[in-house]
Amino acid sequence: MIVNRYEAEPYFELNLNTADTFVLWQLRRVAKRVMKKATYEDFCKQVQKRYLYETIKKETDDWLKKNYDGRTCPLFSSIEIEVINRCNGECPFCPVNRNIDPRKLLKMDENLFKKIIDELGELNYSGRLALHSNNEPFLDSRIIEFTKYAREKVPRAFLYMYTNGTLLTIDKFNEIIPYLDRIVIDNYDDDLKLHENAKKIHEICRNNHEIDKKVEIHVRKIHEVLDTRGGQSPNNNKRKTYDMSCILPYKQMVVRPDGKTSLCCNDPYGKNTLADVNKMSLKQAWYSKRAEHIRHRLRKNRAGIGLCKFCDTIPGPKGY
Repeated sequence: MIVNRYEAEPYFELNLNTADTFVLWQLRRVAKRVMKKATYEDFCKQVQKRYLYETIKKETDDWLKKNYDGRTCPLFSSIEIEVINRCNGECPFCPVNRNIDPRKLLKMDENLFKKIIDELGELNYSGRLALHSNNEPFLDSRIIEFTKYAREKVPRAFLYMYTNGTLLTIDKFNEIIPYLDRIVIDNYDDDLKLHENAKKIHEICRNNHEIDKKVEIHVRKIHEVLDTRGGQSPNNNKRKTYDMSCILPYKQMVVRPDGKTSLCCNDPYGKNTLADVNKMSLKQAWYSKRAEHIRHRLRKNRAGIGLCKFCDTIPGPKGY
């Protein structure tokens, strides 16, 4: 399935906390007639962002009140395992694109990977399991072997992967797809044209409904300005502090190749390392003193944590 978010019409559900934004959205037809194209497009983006902020802020606060306030945080329901800390992409919005990535090249030790996966199996884990984070997973020649191992040991997990697809040959695709529940190919091209690997995979999907259900090809422009990524995005220097918490440290665990866990997926450099799964179990890492301290501070607001202060990522609890 090809996903083109540039053509998708955003859906606004009317409720009390978004009523004003909903009215603004309904006025867009009038705005289109009186505004210049660039101004109108910016207007639409701002209304969408406002709606998202209002909606996710309420959903996040409701989830935290129900699942965190006055009680122990539930175990993570999403985990990203980065087996190699490299990407071959040049996306100008990404703080770890291949032209500026300052990280020392690391690949996860196979024994450490199996330790993590085995523990997930022992936990009877049924949440989201990603074999990627801030990287291109197919830069690691072991990724298919690792995916197969994860599928066998954690059969109830929703096993998925994001890739730019440039290294995903048909042979590799056919070999890995049986073990995945979902694979998302971010096809970067400013003209929204499919690259050769994506074209071939799309053709397979058109002729096989079962495979098509597992595949999403996202056509995306490479020269975009997206989220600030904790104030680390190379092409987004906006500095605004959102008056809300963030759901990620309460639901998501990110393990870097050296076994250390990050604050969230927007912490590729490990500025807020929370634990080390070489020295403890996943469960112990999730409830480490550092992790609990971060959650307690973040519950008040984003301003008290350096990486969160200027982060405009607003993921909702339903997606994790």
